[in-house]
Amino acid sequence: MDWSRFNLDRQPFRPAVDSDSYFPSPSHEAALASVAAGFARREQAVLLDGPPGVGKTLIARKWLEHLLPEVPRVMLPSSRAEKPGELLQAILFDLGKPYQGLTEQELRLSVTECMLEAAAASGYPTVLILDEAQHLSQAALEELRLLGNLETKRGSAVFVLLVAHQTLRAALRRPGYELFAQRVGVRSEIEVLTQEESVAYLNHQVRAAGGEPDSLFESDALTMIAEACGGVPRVLNRAAALSIELAGESGTTVVDVEAALEALDRLELEPVESEETTESGEPVLLPHPGRGPDGIPDDVNAESGPKNRSTRPRIA
Repeated sequence: MDWSRFNLDRQPFRPAVDSDSYFPSPSHEAALASVAAGFARREQAVLLDGPPGVGKTLIARKWLEHLLPEVPRVMLPSSRAEKPGELLQAILFDLGKPYQGLTEQELRLSVTECMLEAAAASGYPTVLILDEAQHLSQAALEELRLLGNLETKRGSAVFVLLVAHQTLRAALRRPGYELFAQRVGVRSEIEVLTQEESVAYLNHQVRAAGGEPDSLFESDALTMIAEACGGVPRVLNRAAALSIELAGESGTTVVDVEAALEALDRLELEPVESEETTESGEPVLLPHPGRGPDGIPDDVNAESGPKNRSTRPRIA
């Protein structure tokens, strides 16, 4: 798509992790500060969790950008490890060290040597970021606990950041996980955005792409998308990006209510109906703009029969 048609320098709602478009919501800023504080105190492990799509990986990468370049680091984007040896192999692979054809003990000794040498050379512990850490088995977590025992004269040789769904937090409360749970010095949860924050998030992404939100989204369309996406940035990105595509397909450069409704419909997201209280105190559902008093889209006529809900061309 030619984003310049919308007065944008680039795609405003990227599906991949984009630290350049980081939105500093209170929850995200608190999480970022918690990770930084845990590292400053040289905690052995920090847990960063939250619902899917809220930006946990983004926080981890944003924090990495703030670290001094001499701090050694390992980042595992998918931490699926049932056996300790699988975790040790993944660490060695990221470090560019031999990892095949070794016994579990040989893998352990190799990782130990790498961690101690890096700490001695840099003066910092190796930052070990494990994304999707909810997939780590109890045995793999125990291996992490043992790595946390590695120390130099300057302190611990390993700092573990676990980026996970909330299921890991629940697992750490179960019997058998106590020893590792005791090593987790910080537990920070990223929350979904409020409706107000969702609107601000969408505006922020447009501005980060060089655009002007008021010129790209009609106010009602923007509010509709913000309400329907449950405060999840990943879902907000998808809905907003699709609504822009639909607007472009129809030959306009402004996302209106019709485009927003169509985008939500394709993503199987329900628009949130407004409520108003009558004199009797009973709430009354009010349809969004573009729908009649009975909630039916304006382009459906009861006398002439149903028409297509939208004449907007559909993209494949």
